[in-house]
Amino acid sequence: MRQETVVSRFTDIEIRVLNILRENARASVSEIAERLGVSRVTVYRALRSLINKGIKFTVDVPEDSPRAFIITREPHADLGDCYKLVDGRYIVIMRARDFNELVTIIDGLRDKDEVYIALRPVSRQLISVGLVCDYCGGPITVPIIYRRGRRTYYLCCEACLRELKKKLSRSNKNKA
Repeated sequence: MRQETVVSRFTDIEIRVLNILRENARASVSEIAERLGVSRVTVYRALRSLINKGIKFTVDVPEDSPRAFIITREPHADLGDCYKLVDGRYIVIMRARDFNELVTIIDGLRDKDEVYIALRPVSRQLISVGLVCDYCGGPITVPIIYRRGRRTYYLCCEACLRELKKKLSRSNKNKA
């Protein structure tokens, strides 16, 4: 039997919290609560709910900011993109606002084996990624998340969700 999860949607408060964080990623829970006219607990719960729905919060650093490619013995996913290498070590690709911030963070790492610092990228390929509906292919502004088995589907509306469920149930019947 396939595992099916309930559809996740964003509540009004979650959308409003996200909008404030888009404007100012450093806004505190207290500031957000004050701007929305709700309690800090409400904002905290909204943030928890967003995290549970798979939302990841990141800081947008300018594209031409300095980067460090750090080879470490332990993963440091909190610093940036982290990849496991074939020799068992890890490479962390970290960006910072300026060179001094980069050096300060690198100095704090105890398990670094090698460090390579790049001051700016040589090529600039602009890649625009937008969320599109897994059923109709249209753009998604507020996603409806539907999980079935090991798959996660992102949909733009209730109609696409309903039609996707029909399509999946038909394909399961055909396999049986």
